[in-house]
Amino acid sequence: MIYLRSFKLSDYTDRNPNIYPDYVFKHVAGEVLLFDRINVLYGNNGSGKSTLLNVISNKLEIPGAEKMTSYGHSIYAQRFLDLSSYQLGHDEQEHEIRGYFI
Repeated sequence: MIYLRSFKLSDYTDRNPNIYPDYVFKHVAGEVLLFDRINVLYGNNGSGKSTLLNVISNKLEIPGAEKMTSYGHSIYAQRFLDLSSYQLGHDEQEHEIRGYFI
């Protein structure tokens, strides 16, 4: 079963290089991430793995998600979330699947 089919990151990047989370994803702004049954995130320290998981969990409003708007840049984080989008997977009867395991 595929739960999250795709996730599109916001394509807006603020001019200020210190805006969170814009600056973390400036090199992949607007990219669509495609997911399969098992996905592995890897990269160097500070490459954005945890931030990506936070963005996804906040956008999907998963209970227990670390709130991105509590970092003092709530306007910017909320804009990033608003401009990001996702597509859920479907089961055999074409019903959306709403289950999460992060």
